[in-house]
Amino acid sequence: MFYIGIDIGGTKTKGVIFDSKIRRVKKEITIKTPKNKKVFLKQLEKIILEFKKERNIRGIGVGLPGIVDYTTGKLIKAPNAPFLNGWNVKKALRKFKLPVKIDNDSRCFLRAEAKLGAGYGHKNIVGLTIGTGIGGGIIINGKMYQGKTSGAGEFGHMIFQEERKKGKGKSFEELGGKKAFFKFGDRSRMVGMGVANLINAIDPDIVILGGGGINNGSLKMDVIKRVAKKYIMSPLAKKTPIVKGKLGDRAQVIGATLLFNEK
Repeated sequence: MFYIGIDIGGTKTKGVIFDSKIRRVKKEITIKTPKNKKVFLKQLEKIILEFKKERNIRGIGVGLPGIVDYTTGKLIKAPNAPFLNGWNVKKALRKFKLPVKIDNDSRCFLRAEAKLGAGYGHKNIVGLTIGTGIGGGIIINGKMYQGKTSGAGEFGHMIFQEERKKGKGKSFEELGGKKAFFKFGDRSRMVGMGVANLINAIDPDIVILGGGGINNGSLKMDVIKRVAKKYIMSPLAKKTPIVKGKLGDRAQVIGATLLFNEK
């Protein structure tokens, strides 16, 4: 059986046909994410129509860059793709006459790594993606934790530095994400501190890192691990494995197709 996977990012949008039987990507298309909704929807339609030429397509899984509402199929808020705020994905894709499932893109990353990659065999996992933004996911006792309002894992919006005069604070994403990299240079230390905070708060079996900053090598794993170890409180938790994902830049889009493997 084949599934279409779509991963919508602030910089790139990737689509694949995934063969669920042999667990391999059969076909892949990557485009630069347009910043205009009308143009974006036209490009997305072209990708799906191309993939629909394949026989035995059973569904479309979509990874979205923000907070989603599973009941309505809407992308509620996308900080790095605001032109898609309020977009009803299921309604928009209804024309293709295929089942559609959605999730946050970082949870899709973690889902794929847990089932097919670096997290295989672990029950309690934290995933952290560093790309245009910073996102994440949490698996507890083998199940994805969504949170009461489906917002669990928005690690990039943890406040790291308060600015009292301006009445706001600087987030993990602002200090450690892509824009911060271009402004301040290597942000490996900041990411290491963020990882330490997550281990102190959640105490997982393993932490898996992904996203463009990890995949392209601009963030240094050795620095991240060293800084994290320094700030992890528990002597036992200092031994928590902090690893790079095994599925590379396909993790999110594969994870979107794996939504059809969940009840």
